[in-house]
Amino acid sequence: MTKDWGISVKMKKRGPITLIAGTVMIILAASIAYSIIPQEQDTNGDFFPSPESLFDNVSDKVTIEAGNVYTFSHTVNTAKVPLMWGIHIVNYNPNDNVGISISNIFGDKFGSFVEGDPIFIKSFDVSKVDTYNFNVENKGKEPITVVMLFTENPEKSKALTDPNSPFVKNILPLAEAGFLLILGIIVVIAGIILSVMDWRRGKNQSSRYI
Repeated sequence: MTKDWGISVKMKKRGPITLIAGTVMIILAASIAYSIIPQEQDTNGDFFPSPESLFDNVSDKVTIEAGNVYTFSHTVNTAKVPLMWGIHIVNYNPNDNVGISISNIFGDKFGSFVEGDPIFIKSFDVSKVDTYNFNVENKGKEPITVVMLFTENPEKSKALTDPNSPFVKNILPLAEAGFLLILGIIVVIAGIILSVMDWRRGKNQSSRYI
């Protein structure tokens, strides 16, 4: 009976311990989020990085009239690396629509896309050093202002690896806090379930000895 009682006590402790661990995770996640999110009086609108801040090369803003095509060019300086590219419609309206076709100076085709979103990002592997043309057609009925975004070898991009970049300083810690919060909630729920199960088991054992 003494052995059973010891096991019962240990089982009764596992629920509260798990519950406390989950609560600590939630508190830690909230502390991280609070420390990186600026207070209202300190907010200057640049907490969340713009799409442009995530790329190493950004074109000038260009206004394209309805039905017209504008060609952006980008020269890749390293062979056999991924080229991540994107287009951002700065003055986006729900009816905006663009077509993008990619080719090089020799006329080789590297894909065509039609998009109706304000931001569109894709990538492809570059086999050799070359200049690539991105032909952007405004398929909508209103003028659009766009910028083209380029990053060679995104894994080593300065925008994503610079410790002082908005992505590294703000978004990564916030994502970690979110993950910790979700994990903490799951652990708290598990602790509640264990506590209820152990309470019922202990109640059944107590009734046996009466």
